[in-house]
Amino acid sequence: MHNDKLDLRNISLVCVETRYPELASFAIERCLAGAAFKECLLFTSRLHDLPPHIRQVLIAPIESVEAYSAFMVHELGAHFSGTHVLIMQWDSFIVDARQWQSAFLDCDYIGAPWSHRPVAVGNGGFSLRSRRLYEVLPQLAIEQPHPEDYAICELHGDRLRADFGIRFADASLASSFAFEGILPTGPTLGFHGFFNFGRVLDDAELTGYLLLCDDAIIHTPAARGLIKQLYRSGRYRMTARVLRRRLNGGAAMVADACLLALRAGWHALTRGRSRTAALPAQLS
Repeated sequence: MHNDKLDLRNISLVCVETRYPELASFAIERCLAGAAFKECLLFTSRLHDLPPHIRQVLIAPIESVEAYSAFMVHELGAHFSGTHVLIMQWDSFIVDARQWQSAFLDCDYIGAPWSHRPVAVGNGGFSLRSRRLYEVLPQLAIEQPHPEDYAICELHGDRLRADFGIRFADASLASSFAFEGILPTGPTLGFHGFFNFGRVLDDAELTGYLLLCDDAIIHTPAARGLIKQLYRSGRYRMTARVLRRRLNGGAAMVADACLLALRAGWHALTRGRSRTAALPAQLS
């Protein structure tokens, strides 16, 4: 440990985000609160008023998920200096630095397990990758890098293992590293996904965070997933706050928000009915 922080001073912390610098800064600070890194890099298309410990690296605007994938596969390796890089996004961060394991560094790639793909590991939104992986990737001449985690782990995973000895974490170790679509069975180092924010932020933290979010984020399917998670955990007032933000999203969004509100029991939300009260029908 270094100054009561997890000592990760051989690892680069990296976030590539040209749309939401405030959200990226929030997530970065969450990581830095628990760990000390070799460097902290935010790749952005213009300079922002951020603390000096976040080094801003100017790049062209990334305007699509396809462009993000291309950058992560083809360009990122030239920019970080650590033996490993902890890649995070605006909707992912460290939640418990005490869950760090030295075994993570034995892997060239580790991310939250998947439930929807034949290959179990793993999600790239919060992932640890080695310098060696980024030395090898150019040799594959990957022409279809999107989604970038799928391209690395599944599309080219077998060749990376067989021809280059790249080591991917197994599902058990990855489950202790982070979670995304599969709910954790115990503490993890980190997580990914806006729909999981109710699991890692309390009401005050989440209320403040929502003030940083624009309507485009609130109108996403991930925000709908957040609403469902908040409701199912009995956080009715927080559910109502997010629902109200979706009422300005056009007719379809209003209809969806109203449907969710009815299913959540709108009167229970606005009147602060206790968690011990009879629950309305589950959200679907």
